[in-house]
Amino acid sequence: MILTPEAAAALARIARVSGVKAEPKTLLPAEVILELSGEAVRSRLCTFTDASGQEHCLRPDLTTPIAQMVATRETPVARYHGAGPVYRLPPRGSDDPVEHLQIGFEWFGNAGSPAEDAEAVAVALEAAQAGGVTSAKVRFGDVAIYHALLAALPLSPQWRDRLRRAFSRRKGPRELLEASLGQPDMADAARRIGNLSVEEATRAVEAELAALGVEPVGRSAEEIALRLREKATDPAPESGVSSVIASYLDLVMPGADSTDGILQFARESGVELDAALEAYNERMALIAKLRPPFWSDAVFSAEAGRRFEYYDGFVFDLARLGASDRPILSGGRYDGLIARLSAGSVEAAGIGAAIRADRLGKRGR
Repeated sequence: MILTPEAAAALARIARVSGVKAEPKTLLPAEVILELSGEAVRSRLCTFTDASGQEHCLRPDLTTPIAQMVATRETPVARYHGAGPVYRLPPRGSDDPVEHLQIGFEWFGNAGSPAEDAEAVAVALEAAQAGGVTSAKVRFGDVAIYHALLAALPLSPQWRDRLRRAFSRRKGPRELLEASLGQPDMADAARRIGNLSVEEATRAVEAELAALGVEPVGRSAEEIALRLREKATDPAPESGVSSVIASYLDLVMPGADSTDGILQFARESGVELDAALEAYNERMALIAKLRPPFWSDAVFSAEAGRRFEYYDGFVFDLARLGASDRPILSGGRYDGLIARLSAGSVEAAGIGAAIRADRLGKRGR
């Protein structure tokens, strides 16, 4: 693989602090990617089915195959760097190539500290600068604050999980909440029955049906009772809760103002975010000390962090002005990724970044 001078310079900066060169697999079971990021990414995957019926895909990034090697203990927990082709079908109407060269690093093993976050974003931005990028803007966010917000609000476990998973889709949480507002609330009788035990609820359903003079069709009284109990434990978010989530997702502000801005939001909304904000504030202070390129006018966006569902903490990207949908680099923290890939048998915090080689240089692609 021959690298352009810009790509070689960017990789050299990364390799200085990411000691092990990775050789990730090109072919992956498609179910691995779909399990991590949902069926929404299927339209971007290059897939095929083998003679046994198993579906495979070409790697859409370098993160997943490297993480899978760590999760299966094929390689040890360590800091890795690498470069190689990745494959994604472009969105409809885009002239992006299916294959492009990716440069990046994946660091596993530390406890997910704010200091590592600061080092990672500094290394990534310095690598982009070494690769010839001169005029670009940083956007960053923190998925952990969004998760902390959901934990602090009165949501059912089912809705909390739906909203967490929806974050990786463009407008996902907003669309989910808007759809819930259009759903009729449970009638008083249905809510009362749903809060009973199975036996009591079944008898209550039988009594209601008898009073109406009808027989259950298609479902037994017990099946109806079980469904009502399920609905009772999964109430849609109240409008005030939905409004708080939407207000948080609306937050966009200069990075230098973000600490105070998020704190003000928390106070006005009456939610407890102190633990997440403590780590956030420490990270911001450490990044300021490192003074990485492009950071002085960085912008905080509460919605930053989409692409892959496995991001669960600090996230960032760098794009040229007017081209925010075509990032030069993107990265973030994924502390739960190794545990998910290994079904809990291996645990290791992780953070990484990926650079598109074709977007380096003063203009890029």
